[in-house]
This record gives sequence, structure tokens and C-alpha cells, in this order.
Amino acid sequence: MCRSEFYRGMSTHGQTALPSEMDALVVEEAGEWSIETVDTPEIDQTDNVLCKVETVSICGTDPKIFHGDVDGWPPSFPFTPGHEWAGTVVETGDDVSRLSPGDRVFAETHHGCGYCENCRNGKYNLCENYGDFDSGHRQIGHTSSGAYAEYIAAPADTLYHLPESISFTEGALLDVNAIALYLAERGNIGPAANVAVIGTGTVGLLAIQNAKALGAGNVIAIGSEDRNAVGADLGADHTIPYTDDDVVEQVLSLTDGVGVDVTLEAAGTSSSFSQAVTITRKGGTVSLDGIPKNNHQEIPMADLVTEEIEFRGCRAHANRAEASARLVENETVDVSALVTHEFSFDEFETAYETFVERRDGAIKVALHV
Repeated sequence: MCRSEFYRGMSTHGQTALPSEMDALVVEEAGEWSIETVDTPEIDQTDNVLCKVETVSICGTDPKIFHGDVDGWPPSFPFTPGHEWAGTVVETGDDVSRLSPGDRVFAETHHGCGYCENCRNGKYNLCENYGDFDSGHRQIGHTSSGAYAEYIAAPADTLYHLPESISFTEGALLDVNAIALYLAERGNIGPAANVAVIGTGTVGLLAIQNAKALGAGNVIAIGSEDRNAVGADLGADHTIPYTDDDVVEQVLSLTDGVGVDVTLEAAGTSSSFSQAVTITRKGGTVSLDGIPKNNHQEIPMADLVTEEIEFRGCRAHANRAEASARLVENETVDVSALVTHEFSFDEFETAYETFVERRDGAIKVALHV
């Protein structure tokens, strides 16, 4: 049994027919994809909510998934990616009580097994059964089918009510904002702290705002000049082009020669990890979200030890989705400022090229399904 406003097959008695087929982006093999007609997914014991996707945005991780650049993302081809989305509940399993057909929802990507030690401790983003479908683990759009489609079946605990004041387009960015919030929280930002944000992409621009929300007094953004300008509009007190030869010296001059209390690393480049240590004061904290192409990186380990600098990784987030929504709802964080381009789903190729080529200052590119 399930609850649904729709019915599979022909419409009847005022109910809307749920199509048996839908359009979805299918990556047939690494580097080759197209929009195809596929079967509409059905709910099951794990993926127990069916949603109509309203808006999905392109993430910087998606091109890596499209090209098979990350081991296990996806686990196999063909595959439908897409993990930054918001939509409307269509159908729920009878074990789902907090969601109903017609509810507006946004989503996070991680669904843990629920029974490993990390999941029991609330850190389902670090599920010990990652990638094991039999355990119930899912990472939407990474290891399980995603939201570049008209409909998606997802676990209920990855879905949250979307406030009426937040649009579907904004809702599609609430998960990445939760990641930025978690990155800032992991930095242990104290009142009036000096904070550096390395990388002014989506996570970095959101981290600037979340650092301010947590009490940072002086935020220094280090990134490309065009993105730095956006960062300044969103609250950065100072900006430094990452191409400058004297980035470290500029940071020190802005912090009375001691360095920042907290560095939020959101670039994931070889130079940014070492630089993060160098600009952080003794006893400070480096919180890292950027994932480098090469696993092994050179960092000044002696400085980490002798200056007692904490180096803290961040794997997406856990239990920050609702806080992310509240920060947007009360206008503490502006996610809409990052949405530079919007397209219909059938314009995917143009949207994708706009994103990867950063056409016309593209930051976030949204697709309306």
C-alpha cells in the first residue's frame, strides 16, 4: 500500500495519471550522455518516496561523475546523476508518516545504513557501509539514481519540508548551503574571529555568509577576481586574488601579523592546502571541504604539529539541512545570488556548457524540469 495523488496508468475519478515513462538524463558510459525516455521509478522499502523534480542545479562534482573521474561515482553505467534538487512529493510508502503527496520538499544526498556505529551516532555522512546497497546506504546522484529526471525515488529521511517562502530554485541549493554551514561549524568560529575562505566557488561564497552567521568579525575571501566581487557583495570584508604572489603576506597584514583564527578551504587545489596552514595562526583551525584530484598532497606538517593547528576534514554534512533552510528563510544567507543562469530541462546541453565553461560569469546553473 502507498499514498498518492497520482495513479499509474490512465487518469480516473479526478486523479492525475502518473506516467509509466519519463525523461531522464542517462550517462551511457563515461563521457557520453543524452536525455532519454526511461521507466518512471517505483518506490520500495528504502527509496520510499516518489517526487516530481521541479528544479535541479548543476554541481561542480557532476562533470566528474559524467566522466567517471571518481572511483565508485557512479558504481556502474548507465547512470542518472543529479543531487542538488527540490520538488513535490507524489507518492509515499505506507511506512512514511511525516510526508504526504503534494508536500514541497528539498533533499540532501546522504542516506546511511542506519545501524553502523557512525550512523547510530548521527554521522550518517560517514556511514561504514558506504556504497553497499544491500545495507540500505544511498548517496543520491552519486551511488544511486539522481535528479536529472522528471521523477526520483528517494529515502524519506533525505527529504525535508520546503518553506513556502523559499522557491524550488533556492530549495535546490539548500543542501550545498548545509555543506557550507558544516564547513564553517567545523572551523570552530568564535565571536569576532578572523576567518579566511580559500576558494570563491559555490561552497566558498556560501561559507562566507555562514561564517558571518556564526559570528566571524573579519572574513577574507581568496579566489578569482570576478567571484571575489560576488563574495564582497555577500559579506566578505576583504578579498585577495588567488593569483597574487603575496597572498600570505596580505593575510598577515590584515590580521596584525598573526594569521587568521580559522581557514575554510573550499578550493581543493594543491597550493590551497599548504596555503591554508601558512595563513592560520598558532592554535587555529583549518576546515577543509575541497577534494584534491590527487590524494597525496604536500603540507607543512611540522607547522601543524608545533603550532597546534587543527586540520579538520568535512564530508558533506549530517543533520544540517533544516538549519540551512532556516538561515535562508530568515535571509541570513542568500542562495539566490548564486543562481546566474536558468534553463528548461530539455536545454541541458546548453546549461551544462554554460556551467563548465563559466559563460557570462556562471556560478550556479538551474534546470527547471
